[in-house]
Amino acid sequence: MPYMSFFAMLAHGTMRGLVAVSTSHAADRRSSAPGVHADADLVVDRHGAVTHWSRAAHDLLGFTAAEMRGRPVSGLLAPEQPVALGGGPDGRDLTAPVVLRCRDGHTEPCRVRIRPAGHAPGSWTVQVTAAADESEAQVVDEAVLNALFTQSPTSLCVYGSDLRLRRFNPAAEGMQGVFAAGSLGLMPHELWPDSNSDEFEERMQDVLESGVPVVNFDKRGRPPDDPEHEHVHANSIFRLEDPGGRVVGLATTAVEITERRTAEERIALLADASALIGTSLDVVETGQQLAAVAVPRFADATAVDVFAPVIAGEEPDPARDDLLRTGLRYVPAAACREGPAPAGQPRFPYPVSAGERLTDVEPRRVEIMLPGDDGEPLYRGTTGLRPAHSLVVPMKARGVVLGVVTFYRLGLSSPFSDFDVLTARDLATRAALSFDNARRYTREHIAARAMQRELLPQHVAPQSAVQTADHFVPAGSGANWFDVIPLSGARVALVVGTTDEAGLSGAAAIGRLAAAVHALADLDLDPEEVLARLDTLVVRIAGEQRAGTAPRDDGTGAAITCVYAVYDPATGRLTLAGAGHAPPVVARPDGSVQALTGAVGAPLGTSDRERSSQEVELPADSTLLFYAPAVTADGRPTREAPQWLTRAMASSSDAFLEQLRNEVVKASPPEEASRRGSVLLLARTQRLDDDRMSTWDLPSDPAVVATARSLVQRQLEVWGLEETAFVTELVVSELVTNAIRHAEGPVRLRVIRDQDALICEVSDASTTAPHLRHARSGDEGGRGLFLVAQLTRRWGTRFSGTGKTIWTEQGVEGDVRP
Repeated sequence: MPYMSFFAMLAHGTMRGLVAVSTSHAADRRSSAPGVHADADLVVDRHGAVTHWSRAAHDLLGFTAAEMRGRPVSGLLAPEQPVALGGGPDGRDLTAPVVLRCRDGHTEPCRVRIRPAGHAPGSWTVQVTAAADESEAQVVDEAVLNALFTQSPTSLCVYGSDLRLRRFNPAAEGMQGVFAAGSLGLMPHELWPDSNSDEFEERMQDVLESGVPVVNFDKRGRPPDDPEHEHVHANSIFRLEDPGGRVVGLATTAVEITERRTAEERIALLADASALIGTSLDVVETGQQLAAVAVPRFADATAVDVFAPVIAGEEPDPARDDLLRTGLRYVPAAACREGPAPAGQPRFPYPVSAGERLTDVEPRRVEIMLPGDDGEPLYRGTTGLRPAHSLVVPMKARGVVLGVVTFYRLGLSSPFSDFDVLTARDLATRAALSFDNARRYTREHIAARAMQRELLPQHVAPQSAVQTADHFVPAGSGANWFDVIPLSGARVALVVGTTDEAGLSGAAAIGRLAAAVHALADLDLDPEEVLARLDTLVVRIAGEQRAGTAPRDDGTGAAITCVYAVYDPATGRLTLAGAGHAPPVVARPDGSVQALTGAVGAPLGTSDRERSSQEVELPADSTLLFYAPAVTADGRPTREAPQWLTRAMASSSDAFLEQLRNEVVKASPPEEASRRGSVLLLARTQRLDDDRMSTWDLPSDPAVVATARSLVQRQLEVWGLEETAFVTELVVSELVTNAIRHAEGPVRLRVIRDQDALICEVSDASTTAPHLRHARSGDEGGRGLFLVAQLTRRWGTRFSGTGKTIWTEQGVEGDVRP
């Protein structure tokens, strides 16, 4: 096919069976009036046989698709058609006039256009147009072409294959600023130098080479007739070809869409502002986010200034407070659009005074000459002033002016329009709400940190069990606490806990827990029993926080962890229980380091309520470390002892307690400590010397009461506490008598000389505790425990697996005499 004349092939063929004239089909013609036929399309294979026959071909020539499919197309040529028309299809469109035979016998002058069929290689698409229709179509085409270049409101430009302007219509002249004088023959980058014409020319070249049109390409720039404002035109680009398929140039159409694009960009800008500004609840970062959103989409530079009290979480006084800059962002190229950007940081002074800006709380457009009144250059090392357009917008939220945001457009950038003022106001309003939220959060955060500090023990009560050192960093998220609680019998309770509930509610939560721990510690409960009762409290608190719902026991709510340990210096035993908290670490005097992982347990308030305890015996001068939160070196939470902590304990276990604390703080992950806070509680164990306590086992005989008084009296003389003998003997008499009268088995009496207290303990095998009763004036008995309570500093009962112990504590002064 490529090497022979296509029309010659048609001329040499025959069309058997279709030469008879059949007038009966003349009535079936859909239209006989000239000028109303649609173009007839048919497809011919490489052998000249028809493979597709359209309805329009049937209307024009009368043959049906069934009659023509598979037949040679050459039978359509009239006898007077020349044998060869010269030239055949060579990959480009070919157009020629022909005379075709119709089914009713008459001939029809037509024009055919032949082009390769893209969907079927080796086939050809033939488009047939009646000559009469073509003449009318030419008239319509000429009218359309004339209207496009004289009356169309759509910009139309014609370019040659060298991308130089050849012709344009009046709409292009008015819309895109193309002037007749000197415009023809110029390329786009010469017509619109201050635009994205380079990218426009790249798209034109792509269309010129590929033939694929480009639709809705945004060409932005300042047309020559309006150099102060940027305009946006939606351009469509398509290729121009002659009847033979030769590329002769390009045509572009354009529509002004500046207002539509501005509105779309404003909506997108405000949507991004809503999504990006105020995500951190930090005043300074909020200012940086506002500046980042505005530059370069809305302004060449943005400065965000808030009143100083806002950063501290307080309400500002615009008439008195100073402004502090929290955000600054700029585009160096825009700041020096008339030349290369020099080195150095630009300066963006306030266009007007703070008082003037806030008189009416309205946006204000100010034309300024950077860098302002002091005469310093915009950039260090340069001279001269540069014009700038500034838009000053106060930021007001909930009736309070928090600061000012100033937008700058520099160099050749367009001044701020009324539409820009609305956009700036919306940006400032969104930012102001975020600033106010950050201010309120900062205020609450400061109050929560202060409350956390106040809830910690301000000083540790004198006791002989442990020496302590602590380190506390308030949490940025969540809350931590620790406590050292003296217990009866010279024992001490060590507590560390965490909650992931932040702010004042988190501080209030640990306040309630700390108070509950104190109350439970006074009951002298075992560690696992203390945590079991805390479980109940946490579940109740979680239920109370659900408005309108009853307390539940599913443990939903903030995660709370705790470790509670009791150390007895008389025996050296440490008993501890945990609730989801990382285990404490003990460093013994021999240098060994061990994590006490025997009773970690589940967090408080969860469905797992099973609690257990671990008991270990510690030599004197062992160092215990309780900590929160537990994180690995890369900041990941863990319920195991982190390696960095055990290494620090092992390397400095024999150091002074404060020095060891400093080493552990130095080794802890700093980022995690600043975010979640940290608590370190170190306790170095001590043992009670034998000369500071005495123990006697007494038979269950009322006569032994006098013996007990004598034993105690002699021990008080050894300790130099003769002045306490009267009260102590009375207390011992009452407690021993009660034990012998109400319990069975032997009675144990123990007295302990603590730092500032004298402790008396009477233990028996009974689990029945005495109760203090206020006797009436006529009662003959029931005043024994009442006298004990009146004469001692405090008293109580603690239970064990073998019975109970009644203890009293008296305040004493002076040191123990050896």
